[in-house]
Amino acid sequence: MEYNKFVDLSKSYLFCQLKRNELTKTEGYHPGILPFITISREAGTGESAITGTLLEELSGKQSAIECPWTLYDKDLVKRVVDDYHLTNVNGVLPEDKFSDIQTMFEELFGIHPTKREMAHNLSKSILKLADMGNVIIVGRGAFYITRHHRNGLHIRLIGSLQKRVKHMVDEYSLSLKQAEEYIRKEDSKRHDYVKKLFGVDLNDPHFYDLVINTDRVIPQEIVALIADHTELLREKLALRYNTEELTAV
Repeated sequence: MEYNKFVDLSKSYLFCQLKRNELTKTEGYHPGILPFITISREAGTGESAITGTLLEELSGKQSAIECPWTLYDKDLVKRVVDDYHLTNVNGVLPEDKFSDIQTMFEELFGIHPTKREMAHNLSKSILKLADMGNVIIVGRGAFYITRHHRNGLHIRLIGSLQKRVKHMVDEYSLSLKQAEEYIRKEDSKRHDYVKKLFGVDLNDPHFYDLVINTDRVIPQEIVALIADHTELLREKLALRYNTEELTAV
């Protein structure tokens, strides 16, 4: 999926969430709990292609009244925020709506934070996205930050160094040496980030619902596997929500 479509989806998602919030406050609307997905990955496992296809798969299955499934990773967040600063959306949106959406961006992603503030703001942002649901969150320790959310599906993508190096060479035209250096550096950086911030091992399989070896499972099968598990989670959440509603009555 092209970057512009990701940006448009991200905007639509936040507009929809604002509308849901308004309905909840003004009309007593109580939306059901929606699932979300976190994806942790070893470098070179082809996560970008998988998440792009997964997003299309989930979007095709969702109800017309739900907020659209969208994807949040580090690069997309930065680009979406930049896009809002560069685009004259005042001419498209009423002033109060622009104020709301700007506030939501600021709350979700922060403005010019320090490293410590950024880590704190990022955790709050991820928790808010998890609360809203219908979102794929890539990396940044999201699997651990949202571990107490019952609506989360946590995925870990792994693969042999040899296969991951080959993927990087084929996908990005790197030399074997460049690809291996990049993978080792990136894996180390991600591991250290999670260890320093949360004191846990990124590679511990006990934190994940599914650990998928990309050497053995092709991308189409990975997408189908995650989509099926997401649908099962959605059904469980709906059943629990309906049960709780009946109990309350």
